[in-house]
Amino acid sequence: MIGKGTYMPFDLIIQCPWCKSQYTDKSLSNCKNCGGTLAYSYNSDELGAEPPKTPRTLPSQFVRRIKYTGNVMTLIGIFFTVPFCWTILLPIIGIFCWRKGLQTAKEELEPLELGRATVGEITEIRKDYTQSLNGKSPTVVEFLFEANGQKHVGTVGNIYESVHLTKKIGDKLWVVYMPDEPNKSSVWPPLV
Repeated sequence: MIGKGTYMPFDLIIQCPWCKSQYTDKSLSNCKNCGGTLAYSYNSDELGAEPPKTPRTLPSQFVRRIKYTGNVMTLIGIFFTVPFCWTILLPIIGIFCWRKGLQTAKEELEPLELGRATVGEITEIRKDYTQSLNGKSPTVVEFLFEANGQKHVGTVGNIYESVHLTKKIGDKLWVVYMPDEPNKSSVWPPLV
């Protein structure tokens, strides 16, 4: 709901993939809140602008969400470590979960900051029922791209928003990957 009693059709709203701010002005190229690019079109298979040259600076709200507020393992780690610091077993479990969450975040953030860009294609979109945050299971998007003369499969998970659901199998997207380790890859700009 945008104003009192006024509903906006889905196709008139653009959501920033970096900070989740929403806009109705489709002519914006960058988010007014975080400065992130809004070039990716959610309602078509258009690619948008090629990712900028490396190193790329990511909006701080996005980095915080990937590392902490939107990362289930990190949240579990913090929950088991901080309030139960006086015990022995729970902080050990918490530290393990916290480290796992931060490692997963690093594997997603590193290609976004330093990765080489190529065109990829969505091959699968599915729900991950092994995780949930506030009763919602995230969506996982699988994509195929070519790097160093070979085809590679990448995935992006932890997508809790529904804006990306207008994307379909076969749509093209920008993929950023680490040239020495193509298994480390992500989508540019991120799917919300």
